[in-house]
Amino acid sequence: MKRCVLLLSSVLLATGCLGQNRPSPTGPQAIEYTDSGKRGERPQIDKDRVEAFGFQLYWDSAIRDEVLTSVSVEGDQLYAFTKTNRLYQIDMHSGMVNWVFDVGLPLSFTETGHPIAEWTYEVRKGQKYKEYDEVFFVAKDHLFSLDKKNGSEIFQTRLNFAPATPPRSSSTHVFIGSWDDRIYGLRKDTPTIADWSWRTQTDVVVKPAYYSPTLFVSSTDGTMYPFDAATGRKRAPFKTGKPLRAAPLVYRALLYLPSDDFNMYVLDPNDGLVHHRACVGEAITTDPVGIGKTVYFGTKTGINALTRLGPMAENKRKMDHNLAWTRKGATQVLAEGSEDIYLLEGNDQEGTSVSRVHLKDGHFRDSLPLSGVDFWVTNPFSPRHSDRDHSLRGGIVILGFRNGWIFALKETATIPGA
Repeated sequence: MKRCVLLLSSVLLATGCLGQNRPSPTGPQAIEYTDSGKRGERPQIDKDRVEAFGFQLYWDSAIRDEVLTSVSVEGDQLYAFTKTNRLYQIDMHSGMVNWVFDVGLPLSFTETGHPIAEWTYEVRKGQKYKEYDEVFFVAKDHLFSLDKKNGSEIFQTRLNFAPATPPRSSSTHVFIGSWDDRIYGLRKDTPTIADWSWRTQTDVVVKPAYYSPTLFVSSTDGTMYPFDAATGRKRAPFKTGKPLRAAPLVYRALLYLPSDDFNMYVLDPNDGLVHHRACVGEAITTDPVGIGKTVYFGTKTGINALTRLGPMAENKRKMDHNLAWTRKGATQVLAEGSEDIYLLEGNDQEGTSVSRVHLKDGHFRDSLPLSGVDFWVTNPFSPRHSDRDHSLRGGIVILGFRNGWIFALKETATIPGA
């Protein structure tokens, strides 16, 4: 391992491939969030400063008389949860509330940034009616399923185990990790009793990944366990030797597996072939995020950009990747723009800011100081995507405030006709 770290360090010094890690400058805050704002008043935005940064206020929305406890993006919608234990689905384009569901219990796993799971059904050939898309979440010891379109309840069931992860869904099952070291698979049509379960050596504390027909479960015992999602039949495990405490990601037909052993593994989800191994010299602490051709993941010191060098050549079985850059001091990916990636930097004590970093080489371009934001949301959509609905959701930085306000700032270059 020391050899891996020394080699990585020497390459970075020799090539400068990780970009320039200039500190983000401090300055006047672009949004003023005073004590009066905590009583439900709209935070004040410095329009000129935001526009100079290359953004416009896309929309702002207030959930009146509510205190927010979570804001996150799942699928193509925005979800907000409140102190009164209500779940709101909010349209990402307009900020309008689509529906609200009274859960009656506190939402679990809000600290993960992804407490909600969705399942979208595809329309099969010859099928007259599309099945209802679903939303899943855990509240205390209950699993809920809602109709994604209108928020009506499909089912709720009390779990007979202590859930340790947010849920993940397939077309037939919902999967949840537990503090008893197990992964549980519950059938959607009979969710009261687990259809199958498997015990690992230690706790399963991160959301599993799914790529039909396989479920990928990371355990703190240092092993990734693939299962046939429908039957629970275990397949050949992948061992790293160190705890797996960041969630695996299936992105563009590859499995990205972060580990405490300093490596991000890129695996073929069908046969387990290792396509690439990126050593970053320290444990990976954040869940990977895939946007465009790049997967971003964090350590205690910064955010890393792992870019795929595709398409894969016909005579090769592996997809090449490149650790393109590292941004020291960054803590979260916020959104991708037309040429840049926007990262969260700083902390509540010293002040936070949104940094503009070039997508390809990671060099610092500009910074927008923002303080008083309670919920920073990762937007996984790319404005360069070929699908119009997908691309329109790209370039948006979403800011949530406990007093019920949500702001969407959109990069001006990604606004159609701007």
